[in-house]
Amino acid sequence: MKKVVGKFVGVGVGPGDPELITVKAVKVLKTADVISIPKAHENKPSLALSIVKDVLKERKNAPEVLELVFPMTNDKDELERLWCENAHIVAGEAKKGKTIAFITLGDPMFYSTFIYLCKKMQQEHPEVELQIIPGVTSLTACAAVSKIPLAEKNEVVAVLTSGVAEEKISEIAKHASSLVFMKGAKQLKSLVPVLEKSGFTKNSTVAIVRRCTLPQQDVLVGKLSDVKDWDIHDDYFSISMIKQKTKENLK
Repeated sequence: MKKVVGKFVGVGVGPGDPELITVKAVKVLKTADVISIPKAHENKPSLALSIVKDVLKERKNAPEVLELVFPMTNDKDELERLWCENAHIVAGEAKKGKTIAFITLGDPMFYSTFIYLCKKMQQEHPEVELQIIPGVTSLTACAAVSKIPLAEKNEVVAVLTSGVAEEKISEIAKHASSLVFMKGAKQLKSLVPVLEKSGFTKNSTVAIVRRCTLPQQDVLVGKLSDVKDWDIHDDYFSISMIKQKTKENLK
């Protein structure tokens, strides 16, 4: 049995507002030897880092910063190579006895880059201690800022990413009280007739939240019948929510 060395911590830093970072996350950020930052491009600024910058300024000693590049690509072989390469880099730091805090938007285990690196660390470097600190998700943050409850009583919530085939969405919508589309809203207009055929009504409540809890936040709330007239700006950091009006709610 291999001796456990170092620690790798996935830290959820929330949807954007620094005040939504958990107390536990702050403790780790103030004590970790290394702050690891995921980036889509080497020269692109990190939103996750901007969220925690004030916490890091409070430290007595500045941490080491480890930038890991995870480019947006569909090349599976290239992705596999990068996951392995980045896991090797993290393991190398951990084997020096260091604690590496990997900061990620929202929650580490919910549509996060951390998930893939976490799997590689478990598979190839089990000797490194693993810890995961949950964070406020964009899903729940968007429900809060739009003031729309995601689920009540026995309601079913389905969470999908934008780009899922309409046939699949149609089938899922038949069984859900609320639908949430992550990462973009450009598909919503074309989905209106699909949702209506699957049981959602023109009076179903719809919200599009862009850049939730950030200074650029934009919240649009209305009915499904309104969507056709909306000017929807495509933004990766957008979430669409559709909540069905149940018979009980209509009373």
